[in-house]
Amino acid sequence: MTRLIYPCLFVLICITTNASLDCFAQNSRFEHAKSDSIKIFNIKDYGATGDGKSIDTEHINKAIIDCSNNGGGIVLVPEGTFVTGTILLKSNVILYLEKKSIILGTDDISQYKSNNIRRNNSDRPLHLPLHNNSTWSHALILLDQVRNVTITGSGRIDGNAIVDKKGEEGWRGPHGILIKESQNIEISGISISRSGNYNILGADIEEVKLVNLLISEGSDGIHIRGGKNLRIENCKIFTGDDAIAGGYWENMLITGCTINSSCNGIRLILPAINLGIVDCDIFGPGIFGHRRGSLNNPLVTNSLTGIIMQPGAWGLGPGSLDKISIRNVRIRNMQTALTIVLKEGNQAGSIDIEDITATGIYRNACSVEAWAEGSKFENIKIKNVSVTYHVDDEQVIGTTSVYKPNTESRALPYWGFYIRNVDHIIFENVTFDYLGNKEIRPAIGFEKVNKVTFDDIKYRTVSGIYSIKHSKKCKYQEN
Repeated sequence: MTRLIYPCLFVLICITTNASLDCFAQNSRFEHAKSDSIKIFNIKDYGATGDGKSIDTEHINKAIIDCSNNGGGIVLVPEGTFVTGTILLKSNVILYLEKKSIILGTDDISQYKSNNIRRNNSDRPLHLPLHNNSTWSHALILLDQVRNVTITGSGRIDGNAIVDKKGEEGWRGPHGILIKESQNIEISGISISRSGNYNILGADIEEVKLVNLLISEGSDGIHIRGGKNLRIENCKIFTGDDAIAGGYWENMLITGCTINSSCNGIRLILPAINLGIVDCDIFGPGIFGHRRGSLNNPLVTNSLTGIIMQPGAWGLGPGSLDKISIRNVRIRNMQTALTIVLKEGNQAGSIDIEDITATGIYRNACSVEAWAEGSKFENIKIKNVSVTYHVDDEQVIGTTSVYKPNTESRALPYWGFYIRNVDHIIFENVTFDYLGNKEIRPAIGFEKVNKVTFDDIKYRTVSGIYSIKHSKKCKYQEN
């Protein structure tokens, strides 16, 4: 059944059915729904029960198909718990979750579907699991080659923590929302929880906004491999695995987010150009545990790195890090605050790190390093940064050598900062400090660095050793 709602002359649209619905502000995301009337497709009119028991997959998908075939509109999910398998969203559809509405993933694994994500290519390999791609890309909600789609409201998408013994690592189940090769997408206002794998997975997407979301449990919070013109804004993310991850990002802004993870806060595993990470709080330990490896392994809650950028971390990822801006970020109670590593086939242009406060860092020094032949950083500026360490692990403190990193940060023979293979790095109004009296390492180490500019840098000294260790060709400039 179709209800027609005529929009008022103002910018606020109120939907009214038998039950009172929330009002939501009209904005550019609803441009595709503008007309003389907006069509409302209530999933209950198509047979969905919302009783928390019956499988409503077919009824929900019928409403979506009808909506799309009639030029688009709003598919309404009213109050209730709607148990479902894969929901296939279509172009020009707004999926609106009313307050107290829940889309709950069924525990019947056969109800989940997928379309394979594109295979790797040499120019931009996404490094997605390929041994069982059709299983790995199962999702509760699937957006596949669609345009002008919104998921909004104030309800919840609950993945039901589904375990698939045929999935990756013998337990990973369906993703919460999979967006594949799609454009002009917004997800806003809702809660997403307990996904069997990633809560939101994007692959080869453009013009996507993820705004005012509450994401909890599951594996990764938001994971995007291949995206252009992306915005993650004012989201609260509490996950076991990486909170925000992926790569091959172009024109991406992460802003105003609160991030808690039992793995990494923000993790880049492939290149990025024009990336901003602004006004975010990243902290540990994780509220929800992370299972590393098989289902039999215990959950862990130790938080690894606040921001880690390693293009090529999971395999060759050719390309550059350039126009990277990290500003006004607060990090606390993590093993490491910041790690940036270039690998084979990677270069780095400008990287600005400004107004960062990190406290309770209890294991590894910050680092900016390139190891592969031909890989190096051009210009790095670190300004108004304060990092306080509290390392008690005597094995970490006793580290005497540097080795090439794998996929995570690691202990270094410096307690504050390590820099390798950089043309020019600037430290301006920077403070490194540590608590306790066990430290025996230098504060800072430079290798293969052409020029270092110090403009008001402070660090605690360790009695009897030089605080800065550097290669002979390194040029210093102190202002």
